[in-house]
Amino acid sequence: MKILLTLNKTLTNGSTTWIDYGYWNVYLPLKDLGHEVYLYDTVDPEEKDYSKVVDEFRPDLIFCCLTNNRTITPYEPWEQLENYTKSGLVKTFNWFCDDTWRFDDFSKFACHYFTACSTPELSYIEKFKNEANYQNILLGLWHANMNLYPSEPPQKTIDVMFCGNINKDRHKHLEAMTDAGVAVHVGHGLEYQNMLLKISEARLGINFSKNLSSLNHVFQLKARMFEVPAAQTLLITEYAPGLETCFAIDKEIITFVNIPEMVEKIQHLLQNPKLVESMAQRGHQRFLKDHQSHIRLANLLGEIQKI
Repeated sequence: MKILLTLNKTLTNGSTTWIDYGYWNVYLPLKDLGHEVYLYDTVDPEEKDYSKVVDEFRPDLIFCCLTNNRTITPYEPWEQLENYTKSGLVKTFNWFCDDTWRFDDFSKFACHYFTACSTPELSYIEKFKNEANYQNILLGLWHANMNLYPSEPPQKTIDVMFCGNINKDRHKHLEAMTDAGVAVHVGHGLEYQNMLLKISEARLGINFSKNLSSLNHVFQLKARMFEVPAAQTLLITEYAPGLETCFAIDKEIITFVNIPEMVEKIQHLLQNPKLVESMAQRGHQRFLKDHQSHIRLANLLGEIQKI
């Protein structure tokens, strides 16, 4: 299949620019699956005329992950995509990431620009159908590219690892662990593959699910929930709705709902290394079965083709 992948290859915080999730976990796996893929970078495309790219590449599918943020992705081709969708000459698809806090002001309107869309939140399937009057909505969960991890797992030299930005809420959680005598290794600003390597060196990998961008601080599924089990590291994460459909809680992963529970569970796990190892392996096997990028994307493309 010829796929025109339309997303941001990079992101920047103003001082540092890095290759983003979509390149590692969508572009590379799609190519591995044998598809002919043209990456139109919505930050800085090689050919800025999107219509020219479509005319010359002649894709079977336009696969997008758009932000509607002109500041960080100035070349998102919304008008052209709407026209291609209406014409029916090529299928268009968008992978939404943040429906728990962007549905009402973005996703419920943006979905109508595409032949089909997906959401990572199972409970939002009906919201798209009922509130947005949009029927071609699919479940598109986060995933991770297993090819990016070390072929031979490194030694587990880190007890507890957190990779990500540190906001006020996360700082409180990390401070509580330090106060309780739990040493947490923090990885901030790591290049993506280096981050995966650090996670692979840990026994426990922490994920925080709360999104402070929304007024009511919603909890959402995140990529880290899948990147950690991929590394044969035990995931301990804030609970988010729908997570139990991805992993068996207390068998394949560990969840918490507040700081005291998080601290108590981590202390218990660190005192039981064999339990940590066995749960990490069960989580890893579940990841291999259901959540690898290659499996997830192949299944998603199959669903899109049915529409």
